[in-house]
Amino acid sequence: MSAEAPGKLVLVGTPLGNRGDLSPRAREAIVGADVLFCEDTRSPLRLLGEGATLPPRISCFVANEGERVALLLENLQRGKVVAYVSEAGLPVWSDPGLRLVQAAVEAGYAVDVVPGPTAAAVALCLSGLPAEDVRFLGFLPRGGPERAERLESIARERGTVLLYEAGNRVPALLRDLAAALPDAETRRVAIGRELTKQHQEVLRGSLAELAQTVAEALRGEVTVVLAGTQEQVAGDPVQDATRALWQLVCDPGLKPREKAKQIAALTGLEARAIYEQLGTLRRGGE
Repeated sequence: MSAEAPGKLVLVGTPLGNRGDLSPRAREAIVGADVLFCEDTRSPLRLLGEGATLPPRISCFVANEGERVALLLENLQRGKVVAYVSEAGLPVWSDPGLRLVQAAVEAGYAVDVVPGPTAAAVALCLSGLPAEDVRFLGFLPRGGPERAERLESIARERGTVLLYEAGNRVPALLRDLAAALPDAETRRVAIGRELTKQHQEVLRGSLAELAQTVAEALRGEVTVVLAGTQEQVAGDPVQDATRALWQLVCDPGLKPREKAKQIAALTGLEARAIYEQLGTLRRGGE
């Protein structure tokens, strides 16, 4: 790799639907690249217009991304700037691009990002649901034990959950979520579709309600924003007991004899033996 002309990979965020969201920096990165990797080679022309002068475009989507790694490294080794644009949104976020980034980083080349819209962030802002503790899961497994495990995990999730889904599979997703979540009647959900486009729509309600009313396929890709559970989540009894006992041991407001009595009452052990052990712990920390 030449120190005078190092290669660089640039991930370029592109609009979700409204072409006016393409930033000047993103336009410059696309036009100024030496090589343009594209999830869909037609997308840059749709964004910039048929008269735009573009660098050579190379198809790079889910099915062939692994095959494109060698070509990426070849261009980077020659000191080229390679820009990558997914069809819409930010590469890597449930879109291709991760393999390119991993290969470039491992080989020691620079990687940069031109930020752009992401459906998850837009839908979260529109949802009205808490944004302090958020878990992005992207697309759920289509079926089998993997899907069941993920649904079970969502049922226990206390933070807001972000999901992507194809519009035609949204009714099935809502039914599966409603069946898996015991608090479906109260769990709030917002469904964003056609985000940033002319017919943008956000459906809001309880999970149980929308699982009944959204019975037909929706158009395009959809983002589902699901509130976290408000129910008490059962933890590991052993871990909970260990944590409680340790808090009792470390409580500075209790004298050692009182600690020993309370621990004995909880465990059934002899208070005197516990008192002696606490003394050992105390002396060891001095």
